[in-house]
Amino acid sequence: MNTIHHLGRTRVLAVAAGMAVAAFALAGCDSTPSAGTSPSATATATTGAGVAADVQALEQPLKDWPLPKDKVSTPDALKGKTVYYIPITLQAPQFGAAQTAVTEALGTLGATVQVCDGQGTPTTIAACVTQATQAKAGAIIGDAIQYEIAGNAFDAAQAAGIPVILADQAPSTTHPDSKTLATITGPVGNAMDEALAKFAVADSDGKAQVLANVSTDGSSPAAYFASAQKVYDACSGCAVTVNKISSGNFPLVAPSTSAALLKDDKIDYLHVQFAQFLQASEGGVQASGRAASVKAMTGAAQLGELQALKAGTIVAAAGDSAAYEGWVFADAALRLAGGDSIPDYTIPMRLFTANNIGSLDLSTDAVSSGAWFGPANTFKAEFKTLWGVQ
Repeated sequence: MNTIHHLGRTRVLAVAAGMAVAAFALAGCDSTPSAGTSPSATATATTGAGVAADVQALEQPLKDWPLPKDKVSTPDALKGKTVYYIPITLQAPQFGAAQTAVTEALGTLGATVQVCDGQGTPTTIAACVTQATQAKAGAIIGDAIQYEIAGNAFDAAQAAGIPVILADQAPSTTHPDSKTLATITGPVGNAMDEALAKFAVADSDGKAQVLANVSTDGSSPAAYFASAQKVYDACSGCAVTVNKISSGNFPLVAPSTSAALLKDDKIDYLHVQFAQFLQASEGGVQASGRAASVKAMTGAAQLGELQALKAGTIVAAAGDSAAYEGWVFADAALRLAGGDSIPDYTIPMRLFTANNIGSLDLSTDAVSSGAWFGPANTFKAEFKTLWGVQ
């Protein structure tokens, strides 16, 4: 496996001319107090007791992995080829774990992986996609990358017959799935944010005062947080302040968090949408002098975040099995390359709290095996059977 690093890390997420990216500018906070509205389909009660059963269910592991049903038609479609894995930023622990998994999975298919760090910038992401196209990649996997961020580059890749998989993104009406494009929604969005919101409501007995650090890296994060917002809105005693943050303006995460906490001394929960922002967000909590009174939660959690949960520095973490997701990426790439249709994938998500963290093996082996989410390693053998390889 090779990793491409780019020079000149500008870290500025500029929206290029003509981009259809519904992103927000990092312009402070939006205060959204609870309105006591009618509960939505995802939030059916206005008290902590009302969502406690949901929280308990979210804390449970899978009994079986939700694998596709159909076998692939061309098991050697990627043999001898190079697949490009392009995460929006390798700063996020989720993508490092997925990178390891997809490399292992594609290795069983006789393919190699080239990793290109998108660094959170449209220019770098487009350069990665263009390099993959020029290298005649077997497939391109863009993780947490919205199509429009590198639209021309993705268009060129598909025109060259290269399969493109966009993962951890909401489906696009302007760029629907086709013979050369597949979108894998994943659980990073609605399910994780919703799980954290339900935990806060239950843990506070329906009185959570929340600061939510929500990413503006594309339009999907805001759409994902809408599910959490419904939960908070259905809680008559809760209130939410949304603090808009981004990878491109990472140095502003801590000071904007601190400023929001200093502005409202009633805030007692910090909802961090993605784990790459957790440390900086906690730095903002420390700077505000509120570390003793604010309970932190994070989504897209991996090993480091679960270790923090066990140590008591955060109170809840929602995460998906990056190991399983990496094998799903390989499955999608193989099916597109072989001309097969893409199934509707389900990426398992679990809520981790003080109730279940003590039972987990917090090791790198557990990350790779998927043991935190379901039966260890069994999905790997099942995918190999679908692929006709051993």
